[in-house]
Amino acid sequence: MSKKGFTLVELLAVLVLLTVIVLVAFPNIIGAVKSTNDQLDKATTTLLESNARSYANDNPVKYPTTTTKNYCVNVEDLVKEGYTQSPIANVSESDAKEIEKAWSVSFSCGSGKCTKFQVKKARC
Repeated sequence: MSKKGFTLVELLAVLVLLTVIVLVAFPNIIGAVKSTNDQLDKATTTLLESNARSYANDNPVKYPTTTTKNYCVNVEDLVKEGYTQSPIANVSESDAKEIEKAWSVSFSCGSGKCTKFQVKKARC
Protein backbone atom coordinates (compact mmCIF):
# COMPACT_ATOMS: atom_id res chain seq x y z
CA MET A 1 0.00 0.00 0.00
CA SER A 2 1.40 3.36 -1.09
CA LYS A 3 1.08 6.28 1.29
CA LYS A 4 0.88 9.75 -0.21
CA GLY A 5 1.56 12.94 1.77
CA PHE A 6 4.15 14.55 3.97
CA THR A 7 5.42 13.40 7.31
CA LEU A 8 5.13 15.56 10.40
CA VAL A 9 8.90 16.15 10.38
CA GLU A 10 8.79 17.44 6.79
CA LEU A 11 5.92 19.83 7.60
CA LEU A 12 7.74 21.13 10.68
CA ALA A 13 10.92 21.66 8.64
CA VAL A 14 9.01 23.77 6.10
CA LEU A 15 7.36 25.73 8.91
CA VAL A 16 10.73 26.46 10.55
CA LEU A 17 12.19 27.54 7.20
CA LEU A 18 9.29 29.92 6.53
CA THR A 19 9.61 31.36 10.05
CA VAL A 20 13.31 32.10 9.52
CA ILE A 21 12.56 33.82 6.19
CA VAL A 22 9.88 35.99 7.81
CA LEU A 23 12.15 36.90 10.73
CA VAL A 24 14.91 37.99 8.35
CA ALA A 25 12.66 39.93 5.95
CA PHE A 26 10.30 41.60 8.46
CA PRO A 27 12.75 44.17 9.93
CA ASN A 28 13.79 45.21 6.42
CA ILE A 29 10.18 45.72 5.36
CA ILE A 30 9.39 47.75 8.50
CA GLY A 31 12.50 49.89 7.95
CA ALA A 32 11.54 50.56 4.34
CA VAL A 33 8.01 51.59 5.31
CA LYS A 34 9.30 53.95 8.03
CA SER A 35 11.83 55.47 5.63
CA THR A 36 9.11 56.03 3.04
CA ASN A 37 6.83 57.61 5.64
CA ASP A 38 9.61 59.97 6.76
CA GLN A 39 10.27 60.97 3.14
CA LEU A 40 6.57 61.68 2.61
CA ASP A 41 6.40 63.85 5.74
CA LYS A 42 9.48 65.80 4.64
CA ALA A 43 8.07 66.28 1.13
CA THR A 44 4.75 67.52 2.57
CA THR A 45 6.57 70.02 4.79
CA THR A 46 8.70 71.25 1.88
CA LEU A 47 5.62 71.61 -0.33
CA LEU A 48 3.71 73.62 2.29
CA GLU A 49 6.70 75.91 2.83
CA SER A 50 7.01 76.46 -0.92
CA ASN A 51 3.29 77.15 -1.26
CA ALA A 52 3.42 79.65 1.62
CA ARG A 53 6.37 81.38 -0.09
CA SER A 54 4.33 81.73 -3.29
CA TYR A 55 1.35 82.99 -1.30
CA ALA A 56 3.48 85.62 0.48
CA ASN A 57 5.11 86.74 -2.78
CA ASP A 58 1.69 87.06 -4.46
CA ASN A 59 0.33 89.16 -1.57
CA PRO A 60 2.93 91.93 -1.00
CA VAL A 61 0.38 94.27 0.58
CA LYS A 62 -0.49 91.70 3.23
CA TYR A 63 3.12 90.56 3.67
CA PRO A 64 5.35 93.59 2.92
CA THR A 65 9.09 93.01 2.61
CA THR A 66 10.06 96.62 3.32
CA THR A 67 10.12 96.14 7.09
CA THR A 68 11.30 93.11 9.03
CA LYS A 69 8.35 91.32 10.61
CA ASN A 70 7.21 87.77 11.40
CA TYR A 71 4.08 86.40 9.74
CA CYS A 72 2.01 83.25 9.73
CA VAL A 73 -0.48 81.71 7.30
CA ASN A 74 -2.80 78.82 8.10
CA VAL A 75 -2.69 75.79 5.80
CA GLU A 76 -6.46 76.07 5.52
CA ASP A 77 -5.98 79.50 3.89
CA LEU A 78 -3.48 78.05 1.42
CA VAL A 79 -6.09 75.48 0.41
CA LYS A 80 -8.87 78.08 0.13
CA GLU A 81 -6.69 80.38 -2.00
CA GLY A 82 -5.69 77.50 -4.30
CA TYR A 83 -1.99 77.38 -3.34
CA THR A 84 -2.22 73.75 -2.28
CA GLN A 85 -4.68 70.95 -2.88
CA SER A 86 -6.74 69.01 -0.41
CA PRO A 87 -6.27 66.44 1.05
CA ILE A 88 -2.77 66.99 2.34
CA ALA A 89 -0.87 63.72 2.77
CA ASN A 90 1.06 63.21 5.97
CA VAL A 91 1.72 59.86 7.57
CA SER A 92 2.18 61.10 11.13
CA GLU A 93 -1.32 62.61 11.14
CA SER A 94 -4.31 60.36 10.58
CA ASP A 95 -6.73 62.87 9.06
CA ALA A 96 -5.87 65.26 6.24
CA LYS A 97 -8.72 67.59 7.21
CA GLU A 98 -7.14 67.96 10.65
CA ILE A 99 -3.87 69.03 9.01
CA GLU A 100 -5.67 71.73 7.06
CA LYS A 101 -7.45 73.05 10.14
CA ALA A 102 -4.61 72.70 12.63
CA TRP A 103 -1.33 73.46 10.81
CA SER A 104 0.25 76.73 9.75
CA VAL A 105 3.43 78.09 8.17
CA SER A 106 5.39 80.88 9.86
CA PHE A 107 7.92 83.08 8.09
CA SER A 108 9.77 86.39 8.24
CA CYS A 109 9.67 89.17 5.66
CA GLY A 110 12.19 91.95 5.31
CA SER A 111 15.09 93.18 3.18
CA GLY A 112 13.01 92.70 0.04
CA LYS A 113 12.12 89.03 0.55
CA CYS A 114 10.38 86.52 2.79
CA THR A 115 12.51 83.81 4.42
CA LYS A 116 12.65 81.28 7.27
CA PHE A 117 9.51 79.35 6.30
CA GLN A 118 8.64 76.75 8.91
CA VAL A 119 5.64 74.44 9.18
CA LYS A 120 4.02 74.33 12.62
CA LYS A 121 1.47 71.88 13.96
CA ALA A 122 -0.61 74.74 15.33
CA ARG A 123 -2.78 77.49 13.92
CA CYS A 124 -1.60 81.09 13.70
